[in-house]
Amino acid sequence: MSDEPAPPVPERVDKLAARVRWLDRHRRVVALVAATVIAPLLLAQFGEVLGTDWPEMHATLLSVMVGVIVWWIVEVGLIYLTAVWETQHDRLLRDRGLPRATLRTRR
Repeated sequence: MSDEPAPPVPERVDKLAARVRWLDRHRRVVALVAATVIAPLLLAQFGEVLGTDWPEMHATLLSVMVGVIVWWIVEVGLIYLTAVWETQHDRLLRDRGLPRATLRTRR
């Protein structure tokens, strides 16, 4: 071990850590708000295609189903984004310029 100080941590590491913490804390709220905004827009498009002769109960169930599907898709997208940021953060922290250690068995 050497007494050299550790290399300075890039500014990007702090940004990524803050983003991951914020997204972990607020992911559900962001997904629900996005679904609340996107689902009615999709339902307006469905309403034009389906017409006015659809029963109200069917339209209501369709709107709930579309809202849940949109919420799930947004949630998965945010989870993917969190995983990408965590991976970048981990690589930046662990990259010390040394080659990867390999374990060799004795013969």
